[in-house]
Amino acid sequence: MPVSVLKGSGQSNVGGRKIRNSLVVFQFAISVFLIVSTLVVFQQLKFIQGKDLGFTKDQVVLINDAFAAGSQIQTFKEEVTKLGQVESATLSSFLPTPSNRSNGPFFREGAFEQENAIQMQTWEVDNDYIPTLNMELVAGRNFDRKFVADSTAMVINEAMLPILGVSAEEALGMRLSQDPELDEKVFYTVIGVVKNFHFESLRENIGALGLFIDGTSSSTLAVKLKAGDFSNTLAGIESIWHKIAPGQPFSYRFMDESFNTTYEAEQKLGSIFMVFTFLSILIACLGLFGLAAFNAQKRTKEIGIRKVLGASVSQITYRLTTDFLKMVGIAIIISLPIGWFAMNKWLEDFSYRIDIPWWVFALAAVLAIGIAIITVSYQSIKAAVVNPVKSLRTE
Repeated sequence: MPVSVLKGSGQSNVGGRKIRNSLVVFQFAISVFLIVSTLVVFQQLKFIQGKDLGFTKDQVVLINDAFAAGSQIQTFKEEVTKLGQVESATLSSFLPTPSNRSNGPFFREGAFEQENAIQMQTWEVDNDYIPTLNMELVAGRNFDRKFVADSTAMVINEAMLPILGVSAEEALGMRLSQDPELDEKVFYTVIGVVKNFHFESLRENIGALGLFIDGTSSSTLAVKLKAGDFSNTLAGIESIWHKIAPGQPFSYRFMDESFNTTYEAEQKLGSIFMVFTFLSILIACLGLFGLAAFNAQKRTKEIGIRKVLGASVSQITYRLTTDFLKMVGIAIIISLPIGWFAMNKWLEDFSYRIDIPWWVFALAAVLAIGIAIITVSYQSIKAAVVNPVKSLRTE
C-alpha cells in the first residue's frame, strides 16, 4: 500500500529503503570514480606540459610554407635573423612537433645484410637546427659550415646507441650507408650524438633518429624569439616575407601550440570528465537531499522523543548524518579500486606517464564526504531544531 510505504511500515518500506539506499551508493560511486578519473587525466596533462622534452618549444614561432620563397629561402632566413628580437632561426621540414616524418633503413659499414638493417628516422636539417631548438649534444659536434665533408655527416640521437652497440664516444666516426645494393655506396659519418628528445607523442618510446644536412627544400622556418613583444617581431617577419615572396600568403604558428595539438584527445577527455563529474555530483546530491528529507520526516517522532530525553541538536544531527555517510563510505570503497584500475589501464597507452599519487584517491574521498555532509546537514539540522512538542504531535 502506498500509504503504508509513506508511513514507514510494512515489507514494502524495507524493499523501498534498500532501493533508495542502493541508488545513493551507486550515484556517489559514479561521482567518486569520475572525480578520480578527472584528477588523473589532468595530472597526466600537467606531466606532459612540464616534462623536459629535450628541446625548447617556448618562444619559437614556425613560419609555414617557407618553400614558397623559392631560391630566396636562405635570404629570407638571413633577413629574419637580423631582427633585434630574433635569437636564431633554422630551416627544416622536420620538427619535434607534428610535421613531416621520414623513415628508412641504414646499414653499418661492412654489415649490409638485410637482417642488419637499422630502421631510423632520417631528418634533413640545417646547421642552426640543434642550437635554435636548444638541443644538447652528449658527444661530438654539431654541423659546421666550415667543413665541406659535413654534407655526408650525420648526428644521431642516444636511442641509436643500443642499436649500434656502442657508447656515445665510440659512435663518433662510425659510417652508415642507406644503399646496400650499390657498388659505390654513399657513407654518412657520425660526427655527433644528440641527447634524446621527444619527437613523437609521449605515448611512444623515443626511436632511432639521424639528422642530415640539407636546408634547401624546407617547408618551415623555426624562429627562436627573445622575451618581449612578439607582435612587433612577427610584423617584421611578415614585412620581410612580403618583400621576398610577394603575393604569397604569410602564416605562422607557435611551436608550443603545435605541440599541444598532439594531446587534443586527452584535453577533450579531461573536459568531458569535468562535465560528467559535475552532472553526476549534482544528481547524487539531489538524490541524497531528497532521501535525507524523506528520512527526517519519517523519523520525526523519534527526533522529538530524543530531544525530550535531553539530546542536543548536534547529537541528533550527527545521528541523522551518520547513516548517509555510511552509504557514501560504501560508495568510496567500491569506486576507488575501480578508478585505480581503469585509470592505470588508460595510462598504459603512454610510454611516459605518471604514477597515480595517493592524494588523488584521498581528495576524491574527502570531496565526496564533504559534499554529502553539506547536502545532508541542511535537512538534519532543520529536523533537529523543530520543537519536540510539534514533532510528537505529528502522525
